[in-house]
Amino acid sequence: MNILFINASKIWGGNEKWTHMAAHALAGKHKVFLAYRSSNLGRRFSLPKKRFRLVNRFDFLTLCQLVHYIRKNSIDIVVSTNRKYYLLGGMAAGWAGCRHFVRCGIVWSVPDSLYYRYLFTRLIHGIIVNASPVKDELLKSNFISQDRIHLIYNGLDLERLEQGQKEAHEKLFPFTMVSSGELVPRKGYRLLIESFAHFLKQTGITDAGLVIMGKGRQEAELKTLVESLGVKDRVVFTGWLDNPYPLLSKADLFVTLSSNEGISNALLEAMYLKIPVISTAAGGTGDIIQSGCNGILAKHEDVSSLAGLYAKFYEQDPSELKRMTRAARQSVEERFSMQEMVRSLEEKFSRTLR
Repeated sequence: MNILFINASKIWGGNEKWTHMAAHALAGKHKVFLAYRSSNLGRRFSLPKKRFRLVNRFDFLTLCQLVHYIRKNSIDIVVSTNRKYYLLGGMAAGWAGCRHFVRCGIVWSVPDSLYYRYLFTRLIHGIIVNASPVKDELLKSNFISQDRIHLIYNGLDLERLEQGQKEAHEKLFPFTMVSSGELVPRKGYRLLIESFAHFLKQTGITDAGLVIMGKGRQEAELKTLVESLGVKDRVVFTGWLDNPYPLLSKADLFVTLSSNEGISNALLEAMYLKIPVISTAAGGTGDIIQSGCNGILAKHEDVSSLAGLYAKFYEQDPSELKRMTRAARQSVEERFSMQEMVRSLEEKFSRTLR
């Protein structure tokens, strides 16, 4: 098969990471291409690619260029990975006479409008979701057919994880908390910083620190918040790291407090690396975390209880932590293999072509 992924994002996030993993994994057996907008994204992909301007979903010039690119490379499957550009990908695939899949990685209540009815019934042949709550919410739209929604769990590149963590990196704090993701409101970074500051104030602990890996439009706001709470020397913003695993593997606790999520790749990576995890029960997190067994599910927007959880992990018995992290790694190994993700994608694409 010849497969084209379209990603119009200007920044690197979970959706972009999935695109990278899926595209390169499929490239082992198929001809895979990338259409992208940002050079920051494109430079990370080592496969045939072309930069398009991708101004908006009604960008007619880009539509014509995409159709030409699809026909030139005999594309069979187009995969649109950004919700705002589903229309553009669907129109291009339709004009060029190939099939169109989209990826939906967060819980989304689709509006009931003529636009979305046309989009999902005429221009989309398959919807790839990474968690059962994402699928359940889509099915609430009575115009989206169940047989077009395909639940395919994220695959992890375990070899890259294993190799990446071997690079040397100093531990930034004796007790290091880590969070990773795009710095946007739905990721819950304000809550994370406020609860971390509360944890320090309540316990008087002086050797704990918080490391935030990622970039996004909320970065300046979050740095101002850190200063206002008096924890500037306890919080480190690293930006995006090409290889976050040496730093991640040194963490004593991984925390993600999203209000909306599919299943976070960063969370899965932390679990595989045997880092204790705390997460809100957003989206499909409940598909993987059994609270108290392989991680902890926390209530969203509860600063005091979150601070108490951090203190609990700070004082936790090492043998109990070892039991929890061993169970976490086993959960990931059993359900989130790259081989299974690729097999499922191939099967869905092939069935649609048949």
